[in-house]
Amino acid sequence: MSESSDSSVSSHSASPVYAPSSPAYSPSSRAYHYFSDHSSDEQFIANRRRKIDKKPDRLSALPDSLILHILSFLRMKYVIRTGALSKRWRLLWTSAQTLIFRHSAQSNRGVSEFVKFINDTLTLCQPSKLNKFSVEFSYNKRYVNHVNIWMIVAKTKSVEVLDLYFRTRGFDESYSLPQIMYSNVSLRELSLCNCNLVPKEGINWPALRVLVIKYAKLSLDVVDAICSGCPALESIKFSMCYGIRRFHIDSESVKKLVISGYWQPEQEDSDEDDDDDNDRKDLSIWARNVTSLEIRGCFHKKIPVLDNVQALVDAKLNFFRTTNDYENRESGFRTDQKMLKDLLVSLQHVEKLSIGSWCLQVLTVLEATNSSCPRMRCKYLNLSTRLEEWEVPGLAILLQSCPQVEILNISGKSYYEVYDLGWSFKEDSNDFIGESYWVSRPCLVLHLKTLRINCSWMCENYHSEHIISFMEAVLKNGIVLEKIILTSSDNGRWYSSTQHRRRVTEKLLSFPRSSKDAVILFSG
Repeated sequence: MSESSDSSVSSHSASPVYAPSSPAYSPSSRAYHYFSDHSSDEQFIANRRRKIDKKPDRLSALPDSLILHILSFLRMKYVIRTGALSKRWRLLWTSAQTLIFRHSAQSNRGVSEFVKFINDTLTLCQPSKLNKFSVEFSYNKRYVNHVNIWMIVAKTKSVEVLDLYFRTRGFDESYSLPQIMYSNVSLRELSLCNCNLVPKEGINWPALRVLVIKYAKLSLDVVDAICSGCPALESIKFSMCYGIRRFHIDSESVKKLVISGYWQPEQEDSDEDDDDDNDRKDLSIWARNVTSLEIRGCFHKKIPVLDNVQALVDAKLNFFRTTNDYENRESGFRTDQKMLKDLLVSLQHVEKLSIGSWCLQVLTVLEATNSSCPRMRCKYLNLSTRLEEWEVPGLAILLQSCPQVEILNISGKSYYEVYDLGWSFKEDSNDFIGESYWVSRPCLVLHLKTLRINCSWMCENYHSEHIISFMEAVLKNGIVLEKIILTSSDNGRWYSSTQHRRRVTEKLLSFPRSSKDAVILFSG
């Protein structure tokens, strides 16, 4: 049933016309059949029931509280189906305290039918409280009254974890959280996607510890209301939000902050004040008590700028920047270099530093133009990159700037974006790549104890001499080096033959070592 043809829900508001007459879902009810896509489902359940009847039912012997805990890991469509297993299970699901609803964008079921299913479920499901209420579906404004009812139920049932992941066709279709939700003493975790916060009388979430906001229009007043109204808040994530030029996190409790991208709609250009160009581009991050900061994803037209971040211990720069000004690339290159140098100056004091592939390529530009990089005091350095050849100079200048590093991890993960100038370096210059790079340049790893490298590069058809050359330089110069750990991919697979790994290992073992304690290990 298509969304356009299914109008049974869209024209109604708060009246509970969706409530089924049956006191609980059964295999013959319409709600049960909503998620029974195949006519063989009932026969399958009947066959399973006959087999189960012949064996001791250990699952049903468990106490209700434990069974409900097991069911809390399932989506509601599967939880409801358990009502067909036995008489005992028939009503058990109505006490479920975790309600998870998912509607795929590729589903052949209509969105309106999905909304009706949630309405029916909330009518029948009567737990004393809700541990979690989670909904994911394609939202538009025709469903606003129904979502408002869901929020009333969630508030009435003292929901602790609220997750609203709405897909919309544009920013103007976003849902606005109703005023009843801005005062909630039970809420511990809140995650919103395409949901705007518009509190009229402030925010009162005294128990909230984790807040995630994605694809929402923000303002400085809303961020201030969050900080002042959430005294227990520990972690905030803003993902692809817009409408704000300053994240002012003035909170004693917030210790972790993630800014995951920024998108500037075209209309926002005309909405901003008539400030100079630099002020319009800057996205200021002020976070005096935050100890862990991550800047990741795509920043469209904006330049992250850090202010008052002296409390930081751990910082991650795994982002890339885009602009529509393709006619002025040289100016953009200078802007990127200054941006990254300014960020590193603000992070000189951190103990843990993580750099992504795009930022590493900007550092390559700095090294190639004989520019300096600020001196860092970090002891743990993580590179979220596969370490391509044209990123090697960026690694060199970074190690030169971080002489106290004791642990270096090259993880192989990144928001990968090829820096335009990096391509020209790759094609037009060979003096900083390949096996000979470290011969004429110092490899400053005097305090390095552990080097960990993800071996996604270790395959027969991948040119990896620049990585092997780097490990040779580490073995040669690492006077306190204890171990080099070569790890497999995340799924535990090696993308190379045993013979190829043996050849690489033999080559590594042939390199001279400054540290008699240094060993080479394979992990995973």
